[in-house]
Formats: sequence, structure tokens, C-alpha cells
Amino acid sequence: MSEKRLISELDSNKLRENALTSIRLGAEDFERSRRAPADGGDPARALSAVRNLFAGVLLLFKYKIATCVDNPADAAALIFMPPEVWPHGDGEGGIEWLPVGKFKSTTIDVGTIQKRFQAFGIEVDWKVIAKLQECRNHLEHLHPATTLGEVADFVAELFPVLRDFIQTQLGEVPAQILAHTWQIMLLHHNFFVDTTQQCKDAWTGVGVPEGMIPWLDESRCEACSSSLLSPAQLSIDANYLVDRDEGKFEYTCVACGHTGLIAPLMIDALNEAHDYDPRDGEEPSVEVCMQCDRATYVIYEQICLWCAAQLDYTECAICEERLRQDDQDNGGLCSYHAHTYEKAMRD
Repeated sequence: MSEKRLISELDSNKLRENALTSIRLGAEDFERSRRAPADGGDPARALSAVRNLFAGVLLLFKYKIATCVDNPADAAALIFMPPEVWPHGDGEGGIEWLPVGKFKSTTIDVGTIQKRFQAFGIEVDWKVIAKLQECRNHLEHLHPATTLGEVADFVAELFPVLRDFIQTQLGEVPAQILAHTWQIMLLHHNFFVDTTQQCKDAWTGVGVPEGMIPWLDESRCEACSSSLLSPAQLSIDANYLVDRDEGKFEYTCVACGHTGLIAPLMIDALNEAHDYDPRDGEEPSVEVCMQCDRATYVIYEQICLWCAAQLDYTECAICEERLRQDDQDNGGLCSYHAHTYEKAMRD
């Protein structure tokens, strides 16, 4: 396809139409994925819901970019993937940077959209977009039945991004341009926000270690990956406490009804966030606490997030190096200086 044809075929209104269609299909897929099979529900629609919703938002972003200029040729240059720019000798001992090849038939990706937005002063919460993109990529590799809760989280987090973008950047009313689609997303978002707060309030006073509260928020249901977890009523009735009865205290998933132990979920969330690859020379930042024997001791903070145990000696008295748990028997010295001191004493 020639560059001239690419330019002539760009229709910003078509971008808008395709964006709204993708968002509508995504919302309908999401609604159907949550219905019971007897009512025409299909869990497999969960993945297509995420695909369509994310694609629709990106198309809406591209539409905004295309409308920043008046000339269709300029709009095409902004929307289609540009040729690479390579250095060339200028014949006088210097270099000049020139495009190599022509515009591609594919449109710009997320990274290039972000650059275009920066160039035109278009604001959007890119941290949320990156999180949604990661979620979309993650869901591509999972079975739909195990991701319904994560999809629900995805839709709830997408809602404010879409709402704000339509209002502030397009200058339109979301309910008008999205119609019934907007009502589907609005109802779900409101339910999600309200239920999230109810779940958070329910964990107050049941013995969640203070340092683990952020990781309670990051915990996900083992069955459906939802973040809507509340303390199981049976555990509350039995007067269990999370910090005292970690092998008994259970959660109940509001999204799917699954129950399971909450402590392992919190500990796993902490350790997944601090995952490392020793092949890249990385070192662990979380280890097993020598006081409570749980994998909740954060090395760089020198504290256990579960039992709040701290070190007697935090830095070497000689070199001021940060000390670890296994340095505590050295009387305030790092392993090197403790060894040096012992050697000197023997000599």
C-alpha cells in the first residue's frame, strides 16, 4: 500500500466509530461473561471483553490525535507508524538523521501514542493505562474461567480513565456517545467501588498485621482472581484473628463465593512484588523472618511486616554498612569486620 493511499484512506470519523463499536462490544462481552450459563452467559467472553475494551480506548486515543490537525495528510503522518530514522554521513565528516523507508500500513502502538500525547499536551493517566495493558497481556495466557474477577477489576479501573478522557479531551458527555454501554460500565464501577470499600472496612479489627495491610489490598481470589475479598463469616464467628490463627482464618470472595486462607495470599502478594532474578545479579529483598518464621522480612527496611520484628543492630559500627538478620550475633559488626576482629583477637 502506497504512502499516498494510506494518507487518502485515513478517516478520523471512522476511527471514532470503530472506537465506540469496540467499547460497546467489550461491554456486551463483559456483561455476558458474568451471566450464568442458564441465562446465556459465557465465561469465554471475558477475554474478548478485555481485548475489545482496550482496543476501543486506544482507537479513541488515535482519534483524538488525528483531530489535533486539520490536514488529513498530517493526521495520517501522526497515526500510521513512521519510518525509522537512521544516521547518515553528511559528506563533511558529520552526520544527519534521515527517515529510511515509508510509513507502515499499521497504526501507532501504545508507546508512540504516549509520545504523541506528550507532543500535543494531551493528558491521560498513563500509569493506569500501563497497568491495564499488563492486565490484558496477562489475561491472554489464562483460562477465562479463572480470570472473571480480574476482568471485573479491569473494567472498573478503565471506567474513570474513559470517563475523564471523553469529558476533558473530547469535550463530550460519556452517557451520550456510549449510550447503553455507559450504563453497563457505570453500574459495574459503582458496585465495584462500593464493594471494595465494604471489604476494606470488614477487615478492620480482625488482626491483620499493620505492615501487611497493603498486601491484603493486593491479594486476589485463588479461583477467579478478584480483589473483592472479605473475611469469612465463619472465621469471625469463631473469634479467629489473622495474626494469631493464620492457618484457620479464611476469606470469602464476593465475586465467586470461593473461600480460602487469607494469610498465604498476603504473603504471596508481598513476595511476588519483590520477585527477583539471580541470573541478572539481583538479590532477594524479602526473606524469612528469624522471629516469626514467615517470608515477610523486608531486608532494605530491616523489619518484618508480619510480626514487626526489628534488628538490634542496624548498621556496622565500623563501616556503617547496613546489617542483615544473620549479622545480629556479631555484636554490631558486619560479617567482614566481625571476622577481622576475631582474627585479630586470636593473633
